[in-house]
Amino acid sequence: MKKILIPFFAALLLLSGCELQKPAPTGELFVMTQPADAVVEVNGEILGPSPLQHNVASGNVLITLRKEGYETEWHSLHLTTGEREVLDSTMRPIKGLMVINSTPQGAAVSIGEVFAGNTPLTLHEIGLGTHRARLVMSGFDDKEIEFSVTDRIPQALNVDLNSNAGVLVVLSNPTGATVFVDGRNEGTTPLSLDQIAKGQRDVLLQYPGHEPYRQNVLIAASDTTRIDATLTPLPGGLSVISIPGKARVYVDGEFTGEAPVTLKNLAPGAHNIRVESRGHAEESRTVQIERGENSIEEFRLERNSGTLQIITRPAGVNVNINGEFMGKTRPGADGSDVVSSPLMIDMLSQGSHTLQLVREGYTFQTKRFFITKDQVTTLEETLERKFIPNTLLRLGNGEGEVITGVLLRRHPGGDVEMEIRKGVFRTFPSGSYISIEPLKQAEEVDVATPAQLP
Repeated sequence: MKKILIPFFAALLLLSGCELQKPAPTGELFVMTQPADAVVEVNGEILGPSPLQHNVASGNVLITLRKEGYETEWHSLHLTTGEREVLDSTMRPIKGLMVINSTPQGAAVSIGEVFAGNTPLTLHEIGLGTHRARLVMSGFDDKEIEFSVTDRIPQALNVDLNSNAGVLVVLSNPTGATVFVDGRNEGTTPLSLDQIAKGQRDVLLQYPGHEPYRQNVLIAASDTTRIDATLTPLPGGLSVISIPGKARVYVDGEFTGEAPVTLKNLAPGAHNIRVESRGHAEESRTVQIERGENSIEEFRLERNSGTLQIITRPAGVNVNINGEFMGKTRPGADGSDVVSSPLMIDMLSQGSHTLQLVREGYTFQTKRFFITKDQVTTLEETLERKFIPNTLLRLGNGEGEVITGVLLRRHPGGDVEMEIRKGVFRTFPSGSYISIEPLKQAEEVDVATPAQLP
């Protein structure tokens, strides 16, 4: 009996001890960093490099991330039993602080291939490691330096530049031209520059109203180079606009075209501009053309015109006013050309005008008429018909008589009507003439609907 109880109580004691040694509750911690391989420390204990997956006692935990060249980070979080917590961190690289100065100051500094500024230059966020800088300044040799940044402690770097400059003297006529050396504005003439880097230099002079002057010069160290520039004045330009358009434009009395007109290469100075358009008052003004400048002049012409209504006898008459063709009269409403329909000619300037009427076979004495502004002037004009023989008629009375005149009509029976003198008409019976034929070398022929010769 005793032998049986002892093992039983021993087993109970063993089970009781197992419950007392039960492990503490944990949660799962997963840590990722950019970049990887950061040292992960949890509650002061280093667990390994990132990325890291580890079971950690539940509760509040302090996570420390360390990596060379990057700022140390601390993160606090609460880990729940049986749960998973993820920490994803992008670490910030440590930046250095560098001050670069030069003697003389003002040198352009490039780090690698990137322009960083001019000395004195403070670099607040420069990466750790070794860097190369290039200092460039006109009149001095370029200089390259190498420096290392290991931490955030500020560093100062002083660089002495070696002069390689010459002297450039620039004069111009006229004075006051702006001088650019290799694209940099150096001032106005007369100008003396003491620190011009040796070598080929592009020198540009600009002056309002003159052509740019450019010259390449060779600068030698400790030597003086001189430029004497005579600047060429630029011509001026003029654009003339008229309302209404297509007005005739005269510059200094010379016709230059119909508006809009653009003129180039005008000599600087005063020019008289005169603009005229039919039916409008002429306008002129004097404009000042400046060197190299383009002026725009607008002329708003005032209407100063009336209308001519003209009726001609006969119709079909060409109407010329002041030597300019204005139109042709048409037959009247009945279709006859004895009297024309009215021809309306608008936009005739107020004042006196010359009228010419032209039709083949007719004459008209040139006359003058007057136009009143905004009124209609009516003219009824009759042209005088010319007497120009165009037909030769040989009579049969045995005497060989010949009649010349204007053939008016030939009747179906053979009778012929002719005008033998101006205003004198005669009919010749068919048996009274031997032949009828055109008159050679006639000046003009104007027959009122003659019958066709057989």
